[in-house]
Amino acid sequence: MKFFIMILIMLLITACQSREETTYEKNRGYGIPWEKNLETAFKKAKEQHKILLVMAVSDGCTWCNKMKKNTLSNPKVAEKLKKYILVMADRETPSEKEQLPPFKHVPIIFFMTYKKETLDSLRGYFTAEDFLDYLKDFEEE
Repeated sequence: MKFFIMILIMLLITACQSREETTYEKNRGYGIPWEKNLETAFKKAKEQHKILLVMAVSDGCTWCNKMKKNTLSNPKVAEKLKKYILVMADRETPSEKEQLPPFKHVPIIFFMTYKKETLDSLRGYFTAEDFLDYLKDFEEE
């Protein structure tokens, strides 16, 4: 009987933890303060005189999820990203995709000015170490 009660309790706990999250809540994870939308991010980049880092993703994208989980969750990466205004754009949302340069594949990261000028782009999955090396090179240019 105790065994069945424990199983019931475990099922209840698991059910409570599996509530559906919005895309923004999922993306906001890993201790990184992602902006909710591109317009807000561009305004904030102008106000703070920062470069905008836009990561275009799509739900169900294995490489996007790996990038978020393995690379962006790295404390050194999270610290380095504080220099940028960050936003995740959903490839499937036309209003977001229209504000970015043309692209087909995700994940892709655009480094942009508040005037929506693209400074550079980075496509595909990168390990934390490779991403940090790229950021270092980008910042030195």
